[in-house]
Amino acid sequence: MNLEAASGQSDVKEAETSLPFPKVWWGRVLYGIYITVTPILSFWATDVFKPEWKSGELSDYIILFLFPEASLVFFLLMGYSIICYLLLLISPTRYSRLFSIRFGVYTGTLLAFQYSVLSSLFFLNNGFSPGFILLWIFPVVFGPLYRWATGKWSARIVHTFLALLAATILASALIVPEPLTIPFFLLIALTIAAPFWSFLIGLRAAIWVLRNYETGLTPPRGLGLAAWLGAYVMAWRFDILKMYELYAALPPAPPPDCYIATAAARGHPGFVRAWTVQRADGISIQVNKQLQRLKCAELALRAVFPRFHGLLRRIYDKTGNVLARHIRHPYLADLAYLLLKPWEWLARAFLKAIVPGIDSISKKMYINR
Repeated sequence: MNLEAASGQSDVKEAETSLPFPKVWWGRVLYGIYITVTPILSFWATDVFKPEWKSGELSDYIILFLFPEASLVFFLLMGYSIICYLLLLISPTRYSRLFSIRFGVYTGTLLAFQYSVLSSLFFLNNGFSPGFILLWIFPVVFGPLYRWATGKWSARIVHTFLALLAATILASALIVPEPLTIPFFLLIALTIAAPFWSFLIGLRAAIWVLRNYETGLTPPRGLGLAAWLGAYVMAWRFDILKMYELYAALPPAPPPDCYIATAAARGHPGFVRAWTVQRADGISIQVNKQLQRLKCAELALRAVFPRFHGLLRRIYDKTGNVLARHIRHPYLADLAYLLLKPWEWLARAFLKAIVPGIDSISKKMYINR
């Protein structure tokens, strides 16, 4: 009995020394915040990539599948897994003994893997492959690099360097003309990487509890597994039906692609000098000289620098339409018109230096009065 008790205590101590997360309290707090906040950010960010019309692209179906309205049942399953992981962070030895907690860690890892696959299909289909892959493998590469650095130099030197690097990034974010640019892109990177990084975090915890605490499947545990699988199938069915419902609600034709300039043209007509025209598909829109000139400049950029234009176009398609949705009041449209004026003047001056008759050409953009 004494030998068994001593063996059990040594197993517990060994498990505690190989925890799948930091031992220090602030490290666990960071893990808890990440595993809780980033799923919320990820679902919130799906609105940025919402399709504007029925293009038939696979990525449209995927992003609508990930929409909060479609993922309601998955939220319940994810909430259960997040709570289990947080309890594991609080007291690993105590809560790892409970199968309900271990099961939550296992299923959370499965859900994170599911969303990793879906998000990868979406981003790779939209041409984000290089940066997306680098973002995914960062934790895998950072771990060995960190261990190599702490082995070559002291941990204090490495931590000081990382702190200085973080301080430099923060300082540059405050010095550059647009202070929110760097934090914004860091937030976007963390959000895009959230599913796969959460999967790596969950996988490490799942392997740890499986090796140190799992004792096998019993009839009560089998019933719990069956109940969860039933809820999982229900979640998929609800999500797929809701995805098709959201897709059916999209307009059949694409909207004008100069999102912000189009929204700016909806200001007070006497101020933005806009008029109403009818597109070939029968949809009426507001057009002004600013919109025509900026569209003309975009076409020129596409002809001269097609690859650079393609990159800017992809970024603008994902961000411009989101900004344009918030320009609903005429006064906000007037403000957007004023903010676009320097870009309009710059585009006109540049094009006029190359093509003297650019004013007459720009009047043919969209439809004349």
